[in-house]
Amino acid sequence: MEYAAVTESVALAVARFEGSGAPEKAYTLAAEAFRGELEKLSFAGRVAILRERRTDESGASRSLTTQPGVMKVGDSIGSGEPEADFAIEPVEGLSLLINGQEGSIAAVAAAPEGAMLRTPDMYMSKLIVGPRARDHIDIDASAAENIEAIAGSMGRKPSELTVALLDRNRHTELIEEIRKTGARIQMRPEGDLTPAIAVGLRGADLHAVIGIGGAPEGVLAAAAIKCLGGGMQARMWPTQRSQVEKLREYGLENPEKKLTLDDLVRGDDVVFAATGLTTGEALKGVRYFRGGGRTHTVVMSTEPRMIRFIDTIHALEPDAGTQGFQL
Repeated sequence: MEYAAVTESVALAVARFEGSGAPEKAYTLAAEAFRGELEKLSFAGRVAILRERRTDESGASRSLTTQPGVMKVGDSIGSGEPEADFAIEPVEGLSLLINGQEGSIAAVAAAPEGAMLRTPDMYMSKLIVGPRARDHIDIDASAAENIEAIAGSMGRKPSELTVALLDRNRHTELIEEIRKTGARIQMRPEGDLTPAIAVGLRGADLHAVIGIGGAPEGVLAAAAIKCLGGGMQARMWPTQRSQVEKLREYGLENPEKKLTLDDLVRGDDVVFAATGLTTGEALKGVRYFRGGGRTHTVVMSTEPRMIRFIDTIHALEPDAGTQGFQL
């Protein structure tokens, strides 16, 4: 529940940037809020995963914050020796938030120190499915073969599946391959963590996430999928020699290695929490009222195996609610 309080506080502060057109200001505020809320935890942790810059498909990179150093990978948060690693996503779907579109969230995952795969801020190829298909996927196989296997594990036809991927030029051939299977496609403008949560929930109309996205989001997705009992395989996707060298510094000697869920997040002591900023599949966005706001959060863990959705009304000013809270 401590982590739910963290993402709720971040969401209440940052969701006001919906439609603002100010990505750096929104991300900076989110990073500052995350750091401030994590400092309130009863134990110390280390920032293991955090997106600090944004790189486009051409390789151009820029800072996501207006104040460098607000929070960075390697920072210790709290007093005492770090007991946990934090994977932090201040705003997943930043362009969605600042353009007033659906599907942005604030998220954090925690695991014992050293449990999360250290990775530079780079691309990662991902294949993510729910519990029934977790033992039937292989990132070395083609997308068509995986879709056939996923459909078989669920007792469906490929045409009865929906696959999510990012709408990027690098996915042109992948999109055509998926279309040939008959599966439906959701092409996302940004964010593959939100659909990963939906994939892990039975009853959601989404059955797989396939394609290349951010590595930091991949580790967060692995934490969520581990809690949800789903399956995931990945492979790093370096675009520069310096990224290969950085991977080796981090201990991943073979950048082509097939990464399993346990490679991404080791062990069975994982917590994940996310709060909606703008409404998406699994989470509603923040709704403000006079003097307060309402949040929708999911918090989950592997031990105990638990998934809890929390709908919370927050009084942010002393006179909030004097006229009665609205359903």
